[in-house]
Amino acid sequence: MGWSFEVNSKASSLQVIHMKARKDAAIRVVDKRGRGALAVAESETSLATRTDRRDHAVLLGYYDRIDARNFLESTGLEESLIAALLLKRTKAQERAKSLPPLTEEPRGAQPITDPEANYEIERVMQLPDCEEIFPRGAWTAGLVEISKLIPFQPSLDVSYAESLGSPDLSSSRILSAVKLCFSDGRSTALGINVDQSQKSITITGINPTLQVRGVQYGRQQQDGPFIVSMMISAAPNVVQVSQFGGRCFLVSGNHRAYRLMKAGFSHVPCMVREAKSIEETGARGLSFFPDSVLMAPRPPLFPDFADKVLGVIVPLRAVSKVIRIRPDEYSVLQSG
Repeated sequence: MGWSFEVNSKASSLQVIHMKARKDAAIRVVDKRGRGALAVAESETSLATRTDRRDHAVLLGYYDRIDARNFLESTGLEESLIAALLLKRTKAQERAKSLPPLTEEPRGAQPITDPEANYEIERVMQLPDCEEIFPRGAWTAGLVEISKLIPFQPSLDVSYAESLGSPDLSSSRILSAVKLCFSDGRSTALGINVDQSQKSITITGINPTLQVRGVQYGRQQQDGPFIVSMMISAAPNVVQVSQFGGRCFLVSGNHRAYRLMKAGFSHVPCMVREAKSIEETGARGLSFFPDSVLMAPRPPLFPDFADKVLGVIVPLRAVSKVIRIRPDEYSVLQSG
């Protein structure tokens, strides 16, 4: 007797609906977005996986030699390449130390006055996923100066960033930037594998925010099999900025902010939230800069990625997000 997994992919999420025992094991993937959306998803997957490595701009100069080596080793690079990159880190560190401190506090987010842009933001933020994660009153929409943004993550996929945006993206049209930064589209190109021996299902995707969003359970019939349902989805595709201590931290949207900067935009439209501590900004992650770097007199700033010395080009391997679901079966002694 095998396991049957029924999978439903609708809009931006993927839902594992049935996990029940029956004789035949099957997977059914249903996607109601249409061929056009599927083509976009497939092209994004191809872009991310067509080679085993992609050039990233990495701000190695803000790490000491030991932390920089640890970062590079964790990516699986060859020792000869690591040695060459550490030499570039030394030059980047020297340049970073020569830069003036961040003494001027950035002005608060400027309001977005374009009616069409505000309508688009309202439309996206009213979607159920957005309202669930970003409740009303916890954020405002505005324009934040790109040159004052402090990135949490030290690396940025340059080629991918430059591929983003529609053909009409222009610094003279704020609506074109809003559609990029407040997007209701999320790729659901997923790899799905069933392991019969382990009674498990493995879901793989290129979106790093892919996660299990919720679990439900019950029976369709009174004496029918017990059914477990869980929703697997990526986070809403919105550029987020946290403000704390007179600084603006880019929580998500590195690649889109980079694309806007290269297109001539001075500000990025984003969702802005106020934080009461560095912890509340969201500055927590295995690959994030430590607090000491983020709060340094001269922290890494977003334009550093485009600097030929500070943005050290590193050929990083492609990474996929994996979610594995497996029921554990065991017996326990009853008390009493």
